[in-house]
Amino acid sequence: MSKNRRLTISAVLIVKNEEDVLATCLDSVRWADEIVVYDTGSTDATREIARRYTDIVIEGYWDDDFAAARNRALEHATGDWVLSIDADEEFESQGSTLRKRLAYAKHTTYGVRIVNTGSNSVDETDEFTAIRVFRREGKHWVGQLHEQIAGADGLVAASGMLGGIRLRHSGYADQERLTTEKAERNITLSREQLAEAEAAGDAVGAAVARVHLSRSLIMGGPERQEESAAVAEQAWEEPGRITDQLSRTLSLAQYKLALGRGDLDRALLWVERWRSAQPDSAAVDIAAAEVYAQRGEAEAGLAALDRVPTVFRDSAGGEMRRSSAINVEIGLLVSVDRGDEALALVRDSLRTGDGDPWPVVVLVRLGEDAFRGLLGDLSDDQWRRWALLSVRDGSRAALRVLELMEEHRPGDHTVLASGARVAPLHGLEAAADWDARLHRHGLGRLSTLVAFASDRRGAPADRAVAAALAISAYHDERAFPHLENALDRVPTQGRSELAEALGIVAPGLVSLD
Repeated sequence: MSKNRRLTISAVLIVKNEEDVLATCLDSVRWADEIVVYDTGSTDATREIARRYTDIVIEGYWDDDFAAARNRALEHATGDWVLSIDADEEFESQGSTLRKRLAYAKHTTYGVRIVNTGSNSVDETDEFTAIRVFRREGKHWVGQLHEQIAGADGLVAASGMLGGIRLRHSGYADQERLTTEKAERNITLSREQLAEAEAAGDAVGAAVARVHLSRSLIMGGPERQEESAAVAEQAWEEPGRITDQLSRTLSLAQYKLALGRGDLDRALLWVERWRSAQPDSAAVDIAAAEVYAQRGEAEAGLAALDRVPTVFRDSAGGEMRRSSAINVEIGLLVSVDRGDEALALVRDSLRTGDGDPWPVVVLVRLGEDAFRGLLGDLSDDQWRRWALLSVRDGSRAALRVLELMEEHRPGDHTVLASGARVAPLHGLEAAADWDARLHRHGLGRLSTLVAFASDRRGAPADRAVAAALAISAYHDERAFPHLENALDRVPTQGRSELAEALGIVAPGLVSLD
């Protein structure tokens, strides 16, 4: 390429039924010279949304092969470089920064940091590195299931790191449904790969297929997770047939599975297996600290963290920091009566921006007085992050976080909107209390009482009271259909008690005679 010619970058995606997340993704890559969207068979508004951002929207097909789909998308790209991004990801850096870095590129493929904020993935850490930027010429995707970039010789290309460039993975709005669909698809593909390898007498291929199958089974629900553990043992017991990288991937997935299920002995076993594949990995010590914390072995957990340097490299060459374990360390320090050190750790993290202390952890571990004292230390960005993390958590403790934040900054719209999403999850009293806050600050359109009344999973009598209260106290007519729906579902034996409650919150509104 001529030094005088501006290099070009294509953002390339494969998509299917991504209407909930696609606009955010595409808006984040508007700076690209072109955006290529290859649709594999959407039945929602995905293609219509894509066409708002680009003319290159291909109505393609799905043939159970991720690499093939990505290669078909790649055929439509014309840029010098390609940014491969998924629909539930957002490019967080500046396009001009990426362009400047690539102008001095020494490699043809690069890893970038990916930050998980909404994923339930069991084989990815909160931050990891993946190859997502590469020179288009001479590159293609390989791997039917866990696809990777390769060069003309068919080998996965070596890569450098693009520091300061990262993607944020938000997760799907309809995570449960899409996770199930993805799990079933990947299980089927992995079983087919395993059967083909066994039929061909390919022991190495069979071991690799078992690794992929064990990962896919994890997402298939508790009944599939038992099989995942068994398949993982088979894969591990075939030494030399899977690479150290696959051993690490398998160990990480099984460690997180066991930890999530509370099987702490098995979690620690897989941490040690991970260590055998990556003896010098500081990430292994962070994982061990998390297991020790849940086992109540605080001293062992702190000893593991003491072995972690301030900055280290992960298996893909990406920069990691000890501060990524700050929430585990807070709990460990409090467990050995070193709460003052834990508080100092949080204050230092907020001051320097090194680490991401979660508000629920801070509140539960350090108490309300300490939490209130920290609220004044938050920058505006940190303030917004704590509010959004509370929505993601959704627990009663998260709602208390938002209540304390609202007391500190009355009328803050970010906090009020976040509380409007969390409060209805915690009963009628919480919904009524938060609705009063919303109306006090002119945000009645976010009514938590209406939200509570509309949730048909709740008790009909409580939903009816919520709807009646919204109507009588705030004249919110949106509650009427929810009131009628709830009343139709109240059993006969509960109607007299409900009538009494309605007579208190909304006299004369409803007659249950």
